[in-house]
Amino acid sequence: MNQNIRWEDVLKKEAIGIDKCDLGKVQEIKDETIITEKGVISKKRYLLPKKLIDKFNGNILYFKIMKAEAKQFRQN
Repeated sequence: MNQNIRWEDVLKKEAIGIDKCDLGKVQEIKDETIITEKGVISKKRYLLPKKLIDKFNGNILYFKIMKAEAKQFRQN
């Protein structure tokens, strides 16, 4: 994980996995977790550990996780 990430800059930004899977937009930042949400009608929330962050380019927060692995972090 990039230790230089300014967490306030990550809010409302896209979150994407290794295989370009859509993890939604960052809604909340906790001590060890990033909470993302995607969808309009049927929303999906993910509680993603910060340790899985690969990088942040200013627009997109990249996670070291694939779509199949992301299911274990779904909150619904």
